[in-house]
Amino acid sequence: MISKNINAVNKKSNYQNKGKGFIGSIGDDLPSLIPLFFALMIFFASLAFAFTTINERNVLINTYIDSLTIAKTALSDGSFASLDEFRATQNNIVTMSNYIYGLIYLPTDAASQKNFNFEENLKGNIKDSFVGICANGDIALNSNLGINTTGGTSTPCDIVENGRFYVASSSVEEKLNDASVNLLDSIKNRKYFYYLYPITLLTPNGYQVVYLLVMVW
Repeated sequence: MISKNINAVNKKSNYQNKGKGFIGSIGDDLPSLIPLFFALMIFFASLAFAFTTINERNVLINTYIDSLTIAKTALSDGSFASLDEFRATQNNIVTMSNYIYGLIYLPTDAASQKNFNFEENLKGNIKDSFVGICANGDIALNSNLGINTTGGTSTPCDIVENGRFYVASSSVEEKLNDASVNLLDSIKNRKYFYYLYPITLLTPNGYQVVYLLVMVW
């Protein structure tokens, strides 16, 4: 009798399970699985964001370390006697970072130093901002202004080709040679580091104080 009752209950249960609205064991748990699914999505999205942030931070730190190394190498002993000596500093630089460094002229008074505007002074073709060698051998410190070998007043001069005191990584050099590309505009959305150091440069009038500008990104 008991066996018959159990069979009857089982048949009734099977009938109810196969009734309207039944979609299986997983289907019955579906409402609880939906928040779990979204929770997993949020977890993995947060994890991916964290890894991306860490990677970006590591790249920035490595670039910063590179910038210090490049600046130290470019600075050398703080004095240069020729363009060849200056360019030879690049032989000691091994990096994957983009960089450019060169010599620029700034008045040595405190007011000029305080009012120096980095981007304003380097807008346009950045190569034109660097110290250069005139056709007559004079040193052009500021734009096309040359230092007269006789010690007289400064006179305009033409800079000889490849006569600017600067060096750059190969990828940056390509941009500098492209007249349609403004270097500062091309990196304005990127984090870059720059340094400015006073050094001395041997000119026909003796040693002149100029500044070493280093940019790394």
